[in-house]
Amino acid sequence: MKIVLTGGGSGGHLFPLVAVSNFLREKYSDDKIDFVFYGPRGKMEESIMQKNNIKQRHIASGKLRRYFSWQYLIDAIKFPFGLLQTMFWLLIDMPDVVFAKGGYASVPVVLVAWAYRVPVLIHESDAQPGMANQFIANFAKKVAISFERAKIHLPASKIIVTGNPVSERVLNGDAEEARRILGMKKDVKPVVLILGGSQGARFINRQILKMLKPLLSEFQVIHQTGQNNYKEVVAEAQRKGFKIGASDYYPVAFMDEEIKHFFALADVIISRAGSTFISEIAANAKPAILVPITHSANNHQRLNAFEVARLGGAIVLEENNFKTSLIMLRLRQLTQDGEIRDRIIQGVKQFYNPQATELIANELIKLVEN
Repeated sequence: MKIVLTGGGSGGHLFPLVAVSNFLREKYSDDKIDFVFYGPRGKMEESIMQKNNIKQRHIASGKLRRYFSWQYLIDAIKFPFGLLQTMFWLLIDMPDVVFAKGGYASVPVVLVAWAYRVPVLIHESDAQPGMANQFIANFAKKVAISFERAKIHLPASKIIVTGNPVSERVLNGDAEEARRILGMKKDVKPVVLILGGSQGARFINRQILKMLKPLLSEFQVIHQTGQNNYKEVVAEAQRKGFKIGASDYYPVAFMDEEIKHFFALADVIISRAGSTFISEIAANAKPAILVPITHSANNHQRLNAFEVARLGGAIVLEENNFKTSLIMLRLRQLTQDGEIRDRIIQGVKQFYNPQATELIANELIKLVEN
């Protein structure tokens, strides 16, 4: 059995693909199932797929935009070229089924798979489906979703509500192991984990650096900065007089397997509102402050955040409200007010389905068998 995985551009697209492939590998022996990843050529894609022993096919794809950009000229060349690449590689691989995580990288793969009569399952993890997923859903056999709200934008007859697959890499962490990794001594201060996404979040980085003094007076901080921003953040923190590792401030460029230990240690989380982070926060039952990107594609982060907040699962702060006084107030509430903390923890748990990975894997097998 051969399964093509497609998506890319962010960890939020890649880690669910890996979670499902790992589940199926455990269910079937390696000589009975084979995975190939079709997607863009990127460092993150290369690293994650190599680490999980998944073969790769690099496919060019033009990005769908809601605004005018001169990049359209390049995209106009990339898209037909990507279609030709996909036609060739799918003919060589001829998979039994395609699992598409969505986004522009999935478009040529889904279209060619449909033309070759290869069944496709798409997973839409956001409350507001992107343009690419709304388009390719028409060519899929099944569309799995995480948020009920997504139903209004997708073909009703194809929808299955599964939740978002959560990788084992974020579960069952050890708080003491996190302290060992960071060289963090035990302290009476609560721990704040700041997550900006697989690429970091420059806005959050800048705001956290502005409020380091009051923040560190009451909390220990583990801060995912993103690979590209790490040196800049460290330099600015040290310029302000905060010695890394000796001032309760622990910046980390990128979090891989160790992230589960950081989740276990954290008392509260500040995060962007990507669907994968929301599911991971829910799986670890942690109270969070969600800071959606103001101009995310299709406004999906704001809608994700407000769907969680509507069910009492998080505090949401827009970027223009991400101020020192308000952040400190919310952090104190989530660490000191047991009633508020417990209510939010119970609310966010609704956004984790421990069977999500298995449900999607089983649907893929059904498509193969049918």
